[in-house]
Amino acid sequence: MAHRALRSSLPYIETRKAPVSEDLVKRVVYTYMMDPATKQNAHTSRTHGLKLDLLFMLDLTGSQQPYINSVKSSINSICAEILGSDHVNSAQPGDLRVAFIGFRDHPPQEDSFVTREWDFVSDITRIHANLRSLPGADGGGDGPEAVTAAIARALTMRWRNDCNRVAVLVSDAPPHGIGSQGDYWPYGVPGVPDPLDLAREMLKKKITLHFVACEPSLSRFHNALDFYRGLTRITAGIVVPLLDARVMSTCIIGSALESLAIQDLINEYRETLEELVPSREPSLVVKYLHALMRVRSRTADQLIMENIYAMSDDSKENVEIWSSARNLADAKARLES
Repeated sequence: MAHRALRSSLPYIETRKAPVSEDLVKRVVYTYMMDPATKQNAHTSRTHGLKLDLLFMLDLTGSQQPYINSVKSSINSICAEILGSDHVNSAQPGDLRVAFIGFRDHPPQEDSFVTREWDFVSDITRIHANLRSLPGADGGGDGPEAVTAAIARALTMRWRNDCNRVAVLVSDAPPHGIGSQGDYWPYGVPGVPDPLDLAREMLKKKITLHFVACEPSLSRFHNALDFYRGLTRITAGIVVPLLDARVMSTCIIGSALESLAIQDLINEYRETLEELVPSREPSLVVKYLHALMRVRSRTADQLIMENIYAMSDDSKENVEIWSSARNLADAKARLES
């Protein structure tokens, strides 16, 4: 079922079945190569579909109220679309669990709280109750927010071992320490882990991290967009630009279903991956697998969107640096060289 955002002047975005794109195949191959556990079939539910733990990581600072409201108003459709997809195909609420982490900033920039969390539940009544208890958007200080603390908290949530794991981070701000202007902690918050290390921990735990970039605010921060592209690439996630809070549900549904589609494709083409990956360059594996899927007219749920970002050669190089650097200090040194 297509989930389309209806509007006239904003960039086009919808979730629908479409011929598998080369970009999705790249993420299939990357996920297979980076996580040996994907070489085995994912655990399935009694309905023979995939199970999903879905974590929302929401910026609760002053500019974010429209996005918080959008999640609250669309949570029913988000859950229904995922449960009704070919990947899950389940009337069992337990096959989809939803959790929330809210974050603001560290003192003295923000005195209310750094992070708050509401653990995984499957009952829609409890999901609504958790959403109602989310604080309203308020506070924030220097621009960058406690994004890294939220990612660190995500790793300690009660994820199930027998399901797919997706985290969707929603913000218009970068984390501290990446070189953005006006940062109270230009080298990162003392005592808080490095976000690139945390992303690699997410990869080990098979958590795919997607980032919904609330624009145009996010792109005004130096390094922010390229950083988030590099960060999400580590876990085979994506950055989704959001210019209108009303299409939040499309972004979330699309990113979640793409992650499930990747697992389905790995399961379906596992023998081909086992044969090709050890002996060929990844780019050749992608080309072969993409051609094979086209011949077979393979389709998958994908987030189809107009690209609003200009991706220059410098930007591509910067994304590669962020995704491959040992830590923030290493990345910034390479960016400045």
